[in-house]
Amino acid sequence: MARPSKAVMAARAKSKALLAQDWPSSVPGVFFIAVGEPRWAARIRWQKENTAHRDKTHVWKLSISPKTGGYTEKDLLHWQKQAEAWAEAEWHALKESGKKFSRSAQASSWTLRALLTLYLEGLDDGSIKYRSCASDRSRVRVLLGIAEKGANAKNKAFAPVIDKPMDELVPTDFYTEHAKFHPRAILLHYKGKNGELPKNGASIKLIQTIRTVMGHAIREWGLNLDLTKVPLPPLPKDPGRDEILTEEEFGWILDEMKDCDQATLDIVLMNRYSAMRRSEAVKLDWERVATDNTSARLTNTKSRRVNGKELKRERVVPFVPVIEEMLARRREASKAQSGAVFLTVAGNRIWADAVTKAWERARRRAAKKHDAPLLLNKRLHDLRHTRITELGEDMPAAMIAKISGHEDLGSFMRYYNPKADAMRKKMVEADRRRLAKGELVDESMIEAAASMLSEMPADEAAKVIALVLAKRTAV
Repeated sequence: MARPSKAVMAARAKSKALLAQDWPSSVPGVFFIAVGEPRWAARIRWQKENTAHRDKTHVWKLSISPKTGGYTEKDLLHWQKQAEAWAEAEWHALKESGKKFSRSAQASSWTLRALLTLYLEGLDDGSIKYRSCASDRSRVRVLLGIAEKGANAKNKAFAPVIDKPMDELVPTDFYTEHAKFHPRAILLHYKGKNGELPKNGASIKLIQTIRTVMGHAIREWGLNLDLTKVPLPPLPKDPGRDEILTEEEFGWILDEMKDCDQATLDIVLMNRYSAMRRSEAVKLDWERVATDNTSARLTNTKSRRVNGKELKRERVVPFVPVIEEMLARRREASKAQSGAVFLTVAGNRIWADAVTKAWERARRRAAKKHDAPLLLNKRLHDLRHTRITELGEDMPAAMIAKISGHEDLGSFMRYYNPKADAMRKKMVEADRRRLAKGELVDESMIEAAASMLSEMPADEAAKVIALVLAKRTAV
């Protein structure tokens, strides 16, 4: 390696002496840090009503000279001016607002792009972390126009909106039914699969990501933003799926999966009869399963954020005999009574997407074999719909929600999808019970009895009538 020239050595010595000097600033809150990466910093502190306030520290790093590997006085003075200009603007904003908000906390000082960029940095470095952050990260990259994959890759059409100051945003910047008057609205330029218009569900998630970023900025960065003045548009939700599988359809698909890994088959069985989510099944550990295999305590269930904090959820899921037997078989075959319940032949925890793909392959084969094209719309997650709907025919909704992990009726009802015939039969049974208790008055009793008889097969209805006549004759 060549030895540095005398000029370079002299420049580095000058740089070292330069950093060793004191560099005072006439602007309060601005100071120079020579340790580590040399940089100017500014931190604004103030008091109001005996309460101390302060902004986060902002830094301006010095640039290393590519020729000498050192720092120059010109560069040092340049960044000093930048730091002092920022601090002076902060102090001015404090004075104008009566020490209520510094400039960096005011909505007029931020664009949506700046918030999105800062939020993305937090997601990338791990300082912002929660269960759905990966999905939000993808949508933030889409909004910034830096997504590399998908229908919205390199989509720069959102720039006119995200470059606006936060205090200038209006609902029609996000969504409008009058494209002629608001052509820059974000959702007009958001693309779904294959470049088509996205479903409302996808649009809602994009708007919700923007709301999440704004909420984080208010809570964590002290942004003075009133969301009621920047109302994000309400969009109608897509109707929930009402797909459930019959026993015959489930049997067809299971038959086509007979050559799959046993762990895959067992997870499908678990989803079918426990109403557990796919992710919950693949993450299940023996430590969470009761020793008699009758239940499991789930601790890694779907969570949610409230006021910036992740709320952990857990629940106990009871198992029916078919699941107990499956778990007993797996427990007996397991060498270690700890760790993952569902392991592949290679001894690794099974991959969730592998189960879904195996289901989809079997579903296609079953649909073709049995000439049942509607089977192609039956997803693995529909097993959860199926089980919740089955249980709903005989168990209270509150009890089923405890098993499924739903905390509100709206979410639960998206999974409870009884057919009209099933509901009608339950109504008839309810009337039958009321009739037996003598709670119906004359005409209602006659109508209920007639309705009950009409629902029965002809031979059974005839037996009931014959039995009634026989009793009356005996009396």
